[in-house]
Amino acid sequence: MTDQKNLQKYLRRIEVAERWRDSGYKDLWLRCYKRWRNYVDQLIDPETKKKAERSNISIPYTFVQVETVLPRLIMTLLASRPYVSIKDREPSDLPNAEKNETLLDWQMNERMDFRAQLATGIKECCIYGTCVAFVNWRFEQKKVIKKQLAPVMDEETQEPLMSNGHPVQDWQPQQVDEILYDDPEAKFIDIGLFFVDPNASTIEDARYCGHITHETKESLQKMVELGAYQIDWDKVPKEDSRNQARDYRMSSVGLPTGKEQESSDDYLYEVIHYWEDNKHAVILNRKYLAADGENPYWHKRKPYKKAHYIEVPHEFYGMGIVEAIEDLQDELNVERNMRIDFRAFVLRRMWKVRKGADINRKQLRWRQGGIVEVDDMNDVQELNVQDIPNSTFNQEEVIKRDIQDATGAHDVVMGTSAQNETATGTMTRDNNASMRFKLIISNLEKELLVGIARLMVQLNQQFVDDTRVLRVTGDNGDSWSEIAPEEIQGEFDFIAAGTSVEPLANKEAFKQRMVELYQVAGNDPIYQQFPEKRINLLRKVFESFGIKDTESLLPTEQELLQMQQAQIPPQPGEIPGQGLPEQGMINAAAMGEQGMIY
Repeated sequence: MTDQKNLQKYLRRIEVAERWRDSGYKDLWLRCYKRWRNYVDQLIDPETKKKAERSNISIPYTFVQVETVLPRLIMTLLASRPYVSIKDREPSDLPNAEKNETLLDWQMNERMDFRAQLATGIKECCIYGTCVAFVNWRFEQKKVIKKQLAPVMDEETQEPLMSNGHPVQDWQPQQVDEILYDDPEAKFIDIGLFFVDPNASTIEDARYCGHITHETKESLQKMVELGAYQIDWDKVPKEDSRNQARDYRMSSVGLPTGKEQESSDDYLYEVIHYWEDNKHAVILNRKYLAADGENPYWHKRKPYKKAHYIEVPHEFYGMGIVEAIEDLQDELNVERNMRIDFRAFVLRRMWKVRKGADINRKQLRWRQGGIVEVDDMNDVQELNVQDIPNSTFNQEEVIKRDIQDATGAHDVVMGTSAQNETATGTMTRDNNASMRFKLIISNLEKELLVGIARLMVQLNQQFVDDTRVLRVTGDNGDSWSEIAPEEIQGEFDFIAAGTSVEPLANKEAFKQRMVELYQVAGNDPIYQQFPEKRINLLRKVFESFGIKDTESLLPTEQELLQMQQAQIPPQPGEIPGQGLPEQGMINAAAMGEQGMIY
C-alpha cells in the first residue's frame, strides 16, 4: 500500500508538470523546430479550401544564424584542455586537485565524447532556449571471449602434467566478464521529455524534476541484476511506448516516426526517472514502481544541470535564437515570396479582351511563336506591368540586418563583411556582438560546464574504489598517471578554462600591438641586459598569434645560461670557455709569474 501511495503521488506531480510544460511551451518549441529546419506549412486558400496558388518558400536564415553562433560558443567553451581547471582550497589539497583535473579530463575525452555531447546541448539551447544535462554514474559490462592461459585437457578430461609436476597450459578461448564502462556520464535530455516543478526557476529550488527514457526489457533486466531495480515482470503491463516528443516534431514536418513494430519483443518500456534532493524513484509504463528510495548519490542533489541561451527572469525556461527572430523570419519569407509572385505575374501575361470578341482563349497563353487571331486589332490588348522596384530588394537587407541585430551574429561574425561599410563600423558591430557573446558564454560556463564537472568529480569521489592508471596526452608526448581513490578526495574550486571572446578585428589589432611592443622593448638598452625578460615577452607575442607550443620555439633556461656565459669576456687568469675557477681557471700564483695567462 505504501508503494501504491507513493506511486500515485509521483504520477500526480509528473502529470501536473507535463501539463504545465506542454500548455506553455509545446507549440512554441514546435515552431522553433520548424523554423530551424526551414519547414513551412502548406498554404490553404480560405475560399476554395485548397492549396493556395502562390509562392510559399522559406529562406534558411534562421538556420544560418543558429549554425553561425553554435561553433563560436563551442570553440570558446572548449578552446583548451583541460576544459575545467580544478583549484585547491587549501595548500595541502594541491596534489589532489591536480589528480582530479587529470582524471576529469581523461573521462571527458577518452571515456565519453564530451565535445559532441556539449554541441548537442548547446544547439538545443540555441533552438529552444534551454538545455538540460543529466549526470549519472554508468556501469556496463558484458561477457566476451578472450584467449587466456589455461590447463590443457586430454580426452579423459584430465590435466596432463609436465616433468616438473605442473599442468600443461596453452592459450585457449575463455568467456570472461569485461567492464565496458565504469565512469560518470553526462548526456543531454530531450527538452520535451524533461519535467520539472512548475513553481521552480532553477534545478536547485525545484521540489522535484526528472526525465523519461524508452528502454528495452534487456536493458532493464541488467539494472535488476546490478541491484538498482526490483521488477516483477508479471506485474508490468506490456504496453509499447514511443518517444512522443520526438514523434510529434518529426510528424509535423512529414518525417516517418517508425511506429510499426515487428513483434511484441520489440516493445519499449517508458521509464520515468523521478528525482528529489533526497529521493529517487523509477516508474515503468506509469503503472509499476521499479525503484523507490533515497538518493543513491552522496552529493544529495538532483543530478541535472540546466542552462539557457537568454535568461527570462524568474522563469525556468529561457529564450533561444529562433524565438527572438521568428517574426522577422516570417517577414523575410513574405518579402521573398511576394517578389517571386510578382515576377511570375510579369512573365504570365494578362490580357484585356473585348466582350463578344470571337477569341480562342487557348491562344492567349504566352508561348514561343504564339499567334492570336482577331477580327479587330482592338479585340485583345496586353496589360502592361512594371518591373519590380529596387526598393523591395533594400527591404530584404533591412530585415536581415534586424535579424543580425537581434542575434549579434553580424556579417563579420559570419565571415563576411557588409558592402559600403567602413572599418570603424565593422569593428563597432564586432565589439557589440562580442560583448553579448561574452555574457552568454559566461552563463554557459557557470551553469553547464562547471556544474557538470563538479557533479562528475563528486561521483568519482563516491564510486572510484581502485587505482586508475591513465595515459595522459600532452604537448611533450604521452605520459602515465596513477590515481588512487584517496588522492581525489577533498573540496575544490572549479574554473572554466575556455579562451576569451575577443572580436576578430580586436585580435588582429592586438597582434600588431604585440609585435610593435617587442620591437620597442628589444631595442631598449636596459631591456637588452635581461635576456630572460625578452624571452618572456617573445612568448607572449607567440601566444597572441595562437601558438601554444612555445617551448619548442624558445631557448630553455639552460641554453639561455650557456649563451650568457659565452658572452662574458675572459678575466685575467681564466682560460676562455672554461668558466669559473673551479671549472678550469688556472691559478697564477701556483704557476708563477711566467706561467700567468691573460
